[in-house]
Amino acid sequence: MKITFNIFGLIALLAIIGVFAGGCEGAGTQSNIVNATTLPLITINAQPAVVTNVNTESISGSLSVSANVTGGATLSYQWYSNTTARNSGGTVINGATGSSYAIPTNLARGTYYYFVEVRATGGALSIRSNVAIVGVKGLPITSSTGIELIDISAGTYTMGSPTSEANRDSDETQHKVTISKGFYMGKYEVTQEQYQLVMGENPSNFSSDPATGEEQAKRPVEQVTRYDAVEFCNKLSELEGLTSAYIITRRTPATGYPITSATVTVNWNASGYRLPTEAEWEYACRAGTTTAYNTGNTISDNTGWYRDNSNSRTHEVGKKSPNAWGLYDMHGNVWERCWDRYGSYASRAQTDPRGAASGSSRVRRGGSWDNYGQYLRSAYRGYGSPDNRGDSFGFRLVRL
Repeated sequence: MKITFNIFGLIALLAIIGVFAGGCEGAGTQSNIVNATTLPLITINAQPAVVTNVNTESISGSLSVSANVTGGATLSYQWYSNTTARNSGGTVINGATGSSYAIPTNLARGTYYYFVEVRATGGALSIRSNVAIVGVKGLPITSSTGIELIDISAGTYTMGSPTSEANRDSDETQHKVTISKGFYMGKYEVTQEQYQLVMGENPSNFSSDPATGEEQAKRPVEQVTRYDAVEFCNKLSELEGLTSAYIITRRTPATGYPITSATVTVNWNASGYRLPTEAEWEYACRAGTTTAYNTGNTISDNTGWYRDNSNSRTHEVGKKSPNAWGLYDMHGNVWERCWDRYGSYASRAQTDPRGAASGSSRVRRGGSWDNYGQYLRSAYRGYGSPDNRGDSFGFRLVRL
């Protein structure tokens, strides 16, 4: 006769055998017929630092993990490097078998990813740590037209604003964002003299009468459409022998400015200049802060140029203090155009978001000389048609 057991039948049978055996041994005695062995359990108590930023000229520091294991088992470690922010796959780092790993001192500028696998004797399942991102920052660079750029390392931050922030808008839903690659960002907004050198004209409304002690040529360019800004990026890239980030077709007008319509596609791996994504912009603006402004929870005269202190005009770039990463005028002076289409944020964590998939409005950030302080907040999202041009609209460059 053939008897078939499922797992529940087997458990029941063993229980019956146990009861029967116990009954044979007499009252008060229990026999452990089934004795399952418990495997050691590994727990990671402290993960490696999520982001470590170092400079190419002075690389130092280490990554570390803290773990424990049950049952008296012994722990061992193996560190891996990877090409993406994932803790699967990866390349074994020979000799990196301790709970800490010294960051190599010969790394070039770039973004590096590491994780550690923790193992134990006694048959325990191994466990892998979260990914640690090491951003190696290069020295500042200067374009052929005098545009200074600061190296911004990769990292993770909370984009958007908390519900407790004064004057917040409903489209500022907080969510974690990872910027997986470092990038260079303009130290200042593009100035009128820089725009003139590349484009051969200066369309700015504020083309004269600078504030006392300020230099006219160093005021930010304005009165440019988004299409004008992307063409500027391509022209500057061509001047410097870099791969253009944009392909511009169906340009209207075919020649001359302002450009009021065009089809623009982007090559994210190009070496040339481009506009920042909205996530890159807020990451750089905050520079590690979580407050409403990168100067604190309330606006002050030192935060930037806005309606209460601008005297109704733009100002020479760099006259207010920089943020912690050395960037000037991230709050105020002129709005700064971003690549993204405007749309609702995803509530889940994201890596390198690039805006909504569709929509006619494009994002601009930072507020301007003509806005009240609430519009200068790090999380505030301005938006409008890409062909808009006004004396409060400018831009800032990034490149890889």
